Amino acid sequence: MSQARKGILQKLGLAHHEFWPWWVLLAPMWPLWILFGLRLRCATWFTTVNPGIEDGGFMGESKMKIMDIIPDAFKPKTIFVQHAHALNEENIFSQLSFPLILKPDVGGRGRKIAIIKKREELHQYHTTIGEDYMVQEIIEAPLELGVFYSRIPNEKKGRILSIASKGFLKVMGNGTLTIEELMRQNKRASDQVERLAKTIDLSRVLQVNEEVLLEPIGNHSKGTIFNNENHRISEALNETFDQISKQIEGFYYGRYDLRVTNWEDLEAGKNISILELNGLTSDAAHIFDPNYRLRDVFRTQYKHIKIAYAIAKYNLKHGVKATPIMELFGKTKEAIKDI
Repeated sequence: MSQARKGILQKLGLAHHEFWPWWVLLAPMWPLWILFGLRLRCATWFTTVNPGIEDGGFMGESKMKIMDIIPDAFKPKTIFVQHAHALNEENIFSQLSFPLILKPDVGGRGRKIAIIKKREELHQYHTTIGEDYMVQEIIEAPLELGVFYSRIPNEKKGRILSIASKGFLKVMGNGTLTIEELMRQNKRASDQVERLAKTIDLSRVLQVNEEVLLEPIGNHSKGTIFNNENHRISEALNETFDQISKQIEGFYYGRYDLRVTNWEDLEAGKNISILELNGLTSDAAHIFDPNYRLRDVFRTQYKHIKIAYAIAKYNLKHGVKATPIMELFGKTKEAIKDI
């Protein structure tokens, strides 16, 4: 487990930007969003970036509706559950088996995601979540990645803008220290001690080279490291994601969260499971690499919003309708309640 680089802000005592609120990293771009709205004479121009996704994937979109437009060959088995209805266990377990991952139909950044291994845990989740959710099979492929893709609608080829791999929170034993003592040796892991003590016996001494996965959910708020893999972008990868993305109607800009067996299979378009597809406001996950500089974060954000503008400009010109501002305001207000 590596430590984050210490830039000027970290030396002044501020947390690394991967732990900042989402709106802080977007705030410097807001004037540009307004400027583009004035140019296009459309305040909600950004909602036209992905016509196949509700509001372009701005905020509050249904994950299940997005999963429905992804080709079956590239997605895990996923079942939508309405929390207000009785739990239909027969429907779930006729298609899926434990362990399972549960996640809200709306939301992100690891909110209310749970991995369960027993029926009792499913019942508890159903009765307490208070919103619709998805039940999804767990894909065991070792590589979990965030791949950000874009294509201007009138162009034949798109391109990958960002690739990040996830390094899950783990500890390696030395034969003398407990799991908690090993965690205390690393700031990223030590921040998770209190939370994980509720579900893991942290007093256990690990044998030499014994590795324990502490957190299987890949979110930086849960200790996951995001590694910048942009050096792996290639023509072969661009071609693979062109082929996948062109099968998803109305998708031009956003991030795939996926699992795959290895890098070779990713290039070949084999053994890929898309866990989620995120639209307009998804992050290029490589910017959360502990060694990525803040000034480069804003350069990336600037570059991406210009691409989103180019896509929206084309779509508006060709008849795509933007979401009315008051409708969008109502949806956004509801979506940010739990952020």
